[in-house]
Amino acid sequence: MIIDEATITVEAGAGGNGCVSFRREKYVPRGGPNGGNGGRGGDIFLEARTDVGTLVDFVYRPLYRARHGEHGKGKNQHGKDAEPVTIRVPVGTLVWGENGELVVDMDRDGMRFLLARGGRGGRGNTTFTTSTQRAPRLAERGEPGETKTLRLELKLLADVGIVGFPNAGKSTLLSRVTRALPKIADYPFTTLEPQLGVVRLPEGRSFVLADVPGLIEGASQGKGLGIRFLRHLERTKVLLHLVEVATLTRYSELESRVRTIRRELQRHSPVFSAVPELLALTKVDAVSRLDYRKWMEKLRKKGERVLAISAVTGEGLDRLLEEAWKMLSQSRREVVFAPPIPETVYQAKARFHVEKGEGVFYVTGDEIKKWVVMTNFNSRDALERFEKILQRMGVLKELKKMGLREGDTIDCGGQQLVFGGERPGGRHGT
Repeated sequence: MIIDEATITVEAGAGGNGCVSFRREKYVPRGGPNGGNGGRGGDIFLEARTDVGTLVDFVYRPLYRARHGEHGKGKNQHGKDAEPVTIRVPVGTLVWGENGELVVDMDRDGMRFLLARGGRGGRGNTTFTTSTQRAPRLAERGEPGETKTLRLELKLLADVGIVGFPNAGKSTLLSRVTRALPKIADYPFTTLEPQLGVVRLPEGRSFVLADVPGLIEGASQGKGLGIRFLRHLERTKVLLHLVEVATLTRYSELESRVRTIRRELQRHSPVFSAVPELLALTKVDAVSRLDYRKWMEKLRKKGERVLAISAVTGEGLDRLLEEAWKMLSQSRREVVFAPPIPETVYQAKARFHVEKGEGVFYVTGDEIKKWVVMTNFNSRDALERFEKILQRMGVLKELKKMGLREGDTIDCGGQQLVFGGERPGGRHGT
């Protein structure tokens, strides 16, 4: 059974820690620092593949982790970068963020997307050597990798989609014009999941045809099976609407069936209102009377594109496919000459946020959190550097505006510091 929805968690690798080390060599006094940098944590990529057809793997494996970077060592030995992790998904997979925003649409074969970035490695004390600081005892910890919870949704990529009531002849048509082998039977809901096939036309032309389970009235409220899979038709450029006429006796019944399907499509998504539709009356080989020909004339007078076919005898199939190709070609031209999308203007995010509580000033923000994780607060040099970072970012200036005084407590991303106070071991806070 096709699995078209899944939720996964991805955890990119953290960077390795930088090393505090000093060169020790006989007869070489004051050898200087030689601590290496940590390696970069592993990234996590998505890759769209045509040889993957479902999201079933993500049901059994919802968590993906990349390795951490190796720590730096003495003798200026840098840690090794971690290998990236590549997650293969079917072409047509949409990735949604925790807040419901679209992260990426994997709509091309071979497309790669950086889903979670690994943390950079911490710098060793060699990096912090200056003309005035010849023996720094300072090294960074590795930056944490990104962690995200994402929802994957598969929408099959098809050019033409078949819709209609159960037993309208959709699966039979698919089997006659493509090499697909759908299940065919004379009871409702024979098709339980979407089916794809490739239609081959003369002169090297081809297009992908999709069939979904039949719709019934009330499908948009959860009745039947078809509404669950209609997302797979949202990308189609042409809809092939089949109506079985062998059991109809009045024109009003035909109109009612057409309206019902269109109403359910509209309720599912307004996207379908812009998709061109070709109406096909099916099973005409089993019709005892030829009233359907008069019905076709009435529909054409209303501006409908309508044909009569029989998937069993092959009547009208060639004309149907040529008409579908003609509509598909027109739709593709309209896409090519579509007006350009206006450029989006992005605003810079605030680097930090300060809030005053009872006796505590809270400083939050992604950048603040990153520097807290990468700082070793047991090191005096590292603590002084963290103070300079807060000064450079404007955090201390903002805190003083809000009434910060000596001895007040500052909570920076969960790390509590005392402004102008003393820390254990004689180390001072900010």
